[in-house]
Amino acid sequence: MKKRTFKKELLFGCKWLSFIVLFNMNIMLSNAQSSKEILKTEHINDCPYIFYEDNNTVEVKWIVNGELKKKTFSNNGFKKLKIKTCEEFKSKYIKIKPSIRIDNDQKFNGVSKIAVLSDIHGQHDLFIELLRSNNVINNKGEWSFGKGHFVVVGDVFDRGDKVTETLWFLYNLEQQAKKTGGKVHYLLGNHEVMILEGNDKYVHDKYKWVSQQMGIPHKELFGKETLLGEWIRTKPVAISINNIAFVHAGFSPEFTEGKYDISTVNQLFHHDIIDHDKETVLENDDLKFMLKKKGPIWYRGYFRDKDFTKEKAQKILEEMGMKHIVVGHTSMKRVLSHFDGLIYSVDSSMKKGKYAELLIWEDDQFFRGTLTGELTKI
Repeated sequence: MKKRTFKKELLFGCKWLSFIVLFNMNIMLSNAQSSKEILKTEHINDCPYIFYEDNNTVEVKWIVNGELKKKTFSNNGFKKLKIKTCEEFKSKYIKIKPSIRIDNDQKFNGVSKIAVLSDIHGQHDLFIELLRSNNVINNKGEWSFGKGHFVVVGDVFDRGDKVTETLWFLYNLEQQAKKTGGKVHYLLGNHEVMILEGNDKYVHDKYKWVSQQMGIPHKELFGKETLLGEWIRTKPVAISINNIAFVHAGFSPEFTEGKYDISTVNQLFHHDIIDHDKETVLENDDLKFMLKKKGPIWYRGYFRDKDFTKEKAQKILEEMGMKHIVVGHTSMKRVLSHFDGLIYSVDSSMKKGKYAELLIWEDDQFFRGTLTGELTKI
């Protein structure tokens, strides 16, 4: 039998010792992670999801400190609900209105001032801070923008852990603005469409856990038979205000070459894309275009295509009868002007949870509204 040398014995022993240490460390990390997950779920709160069970019954589900709560009541016309779960329910009643009209021709004129942002992605606290700093809302979180219009250019959903807070906030703010002659516009981005399609690739773990507690897929939290789901389905993909076009990603040259316009794109999404089988949708050339990289919720050509020029931007605007285009979707460090003010980008990377800006339009001039409330002309 061949004898091992002292050197080989030492090397052999070190390898085993390293293996044992790494094995124990993995167990400790796994246990720590499990404890962290338990601690996290015990402190989860989530705003209500309102489900229309039938013509006469509404079921409400929400989460308080990791515990599922339920309430069922009769739905006779307008109802009010008060639940102390998240900020939007501490002192407010939510009006439940089962039917909301869809308007595809989203064109508005004579608006005195406009505030715009995009890609909130669950960063509710930063979102609220930005609106307060720029006087879109007051210190109580209520509308203070008068007859102005506030535009969210898509992507409230995914990534962050306070999506439902933002949805309910916008739902309430929309009603407040209307009372003063103002308006809130919430546009559909690619992440809204993904959620309605059942694509949960970017959904925060919190919401995956919530859907498990409620015993339904995440998609069904925003199904057609829910208040938030029905409300979201009324939202446009594109609008224009004072001949300024707003869309989540952009209008490509191919968009105008296809003779599409704002009304057409809204109609296609509302009537032919959302809630339809995706494989069937992709068999239609018009619908397939809307969902691909040259379509209005995915396009990045203004900033990524080297051959995109000011002349191309001008041609798109001329074809659409617009003065400017405002988009989100492609993250920047701040609100920016492109092609001598023909195109503005408003995705200021709020999704990172550290900083964000508004685009402000007033007196035919564009400004950056910073997180501290400073206005800088662009």
